[in-house]
Amino acid sequence: MKPITIEEVVKATGGKLLFGDPKAEITGVDHDSRKIKEGFLFVPIIGAKVDAHVYIPDVFDAGATCVLSSDDSIKSDKGACVLVDDTVKALQDLAAWYRSQFDIPVIGVTGSVGKTSTKEMIGEVLSKKYKTLITYKNLNSQIGLPLMMFYLEDDVEVAVFEMGVSLFDEMDSLVDIARPSAAVITNIGVAHIGNFKTRENICSEKGRIIREFDEKGRVFACANGDLYDLIRTNLPYDCCKGDCRVSFYGIESDIKTDLAQISSYASDVRVENGEEKFTYHHGDESCEVSLGVMGEHNVTNAVVAIAVGRMLDVSLEDAADAVHNYMPLSMRGEIHHKNGYHIIDDTYNASPASIRSTLRALFSHEGNGRRIAVLGDVLELGDMSEELHKSIGAYIVNEAKQNRKLDAVYCVGNESKAIVNFLKANSDIESKSFSDNFGLIKALKADLKEDDWVLLKASRGMHLDDVVKAIV
Repeated sequence: MKPITIEEVVKATGGKLLFGDPKAEITGVDHDSRKIKEGFLFVPIIGAKVDAHVYIPDVFDAGATCVLSSDDSIKSDKGACVLVDDTVKALQDLAAWYRSQFDIPVIGVTGSVGKTSTKEMIGEVLSKKYKTLITYKNLNSQIGLPLMMFYLEDDVEVAVFEMGVSLFDEMDSLVDIARPSAAVITNIGVAHIGNFKTRENICSEKGRIIREFDEKGRVFACANGDLYDLIRTNLPYDCCKGDCRVSFYGIESDIKTDLAQISSYASDVRVENGEEKFTYHHGDESCEVSLGVMGEHNVTNAVVAIAVGRMLDVSLEDAADAVHNYMPLSMRGEIHHKNGYHIIDDTYNASPASIRSTLRALFSHEGNGRRIAVLGDVLELGDMSEELHKSIGAYIVNEAKQNRKLDAVYCVGNESKAIVNFLKANSDIESKSFSDNFGLIKALKADLKEDDWVLLKASRGMHLDDVVKAIV
């Protein structure tokens, strides 16, 4: 972080200095009291269970230079305190001001699934030519994204920020903070549909990522399946300051419109020698690409990563090399070869669409062992939960008819019982339901055999990563 003064914090937040030296410098910002070090600004968040203002004495003892506070009774003979009405809003205002100090290209990445892996791939590509900052872990929310801004430094040449929303009007706040100059919409699925009610609403809200675009702004939007029509129809073009350019991308076999409408796409997608391969096309240029990760969803992510790189003048050869070297983050398709079997840890999060994609990828891995899916509840689906979980079962049955038959399906949680019930009624695929992870772990330890390929995927709240640790 580039040092800023407490005086600048006061101006950016509209706050009032209760005590301390306004000329003192801040060299870091965090809302986690355990991470506060000398020179840091502490932002206490009032949560559902804990009001982090109680940690203010502790952070001063740890060397904090300053704290924000919505409590005017704070007193200390150490550091400084800036009084604000709302600490979250103050954090966002400070982050927006700090971001404005940097005149660099910023790529915003949003969508229902694939945000993190796409962001990582784009970062790999752009790093071939630029000093690139990408969102760290999952700092993509109303609190996380502001914290990411303070990773910007003078030597950063381009940034890639993941921008996640779960409620109406959240994207406007994120745009005010990150001010993206280009954007990627990876997918419009049903994540958080309990809040948004329809995919059209999800598209419109996520599409507001283009709100600050002028005529130079450009959004890359996935065109697979029904997405071309969905996004083209529901993207809120009228919220732009200029004529926003839309570049659609995807996989040729999955695109339902004329390829003349598609800017970048993959053809001849195949698996050779344990690698996912395809031909990348953009206008008159094309090249062969191979990935170190399996699954057509990763092909789609690679296509847009290359396209973003080409927009910023990364050579096609360097971009293809970058996506080839991409490896997934922890809990996002990470593979563990342990105890004679192969565990695909995709437990960070899930949606029906991402489950379908990773199930299909399960069959791309080499070996003669069984293919086993361990699935947990997909949360925040609202009234559509049972129907959408049934759709996962229907997908598994349909895939079996295409010679991609799972040997077993294990489900944990109340909602995912619908998957097992559908499979029992419509197939002979071995399927079991568990009420908790303890029973699931016991069964897996007893049932897994050498050379088995096992995919684990569910919403983060199901804690399937604990199951991975137990069997690995």
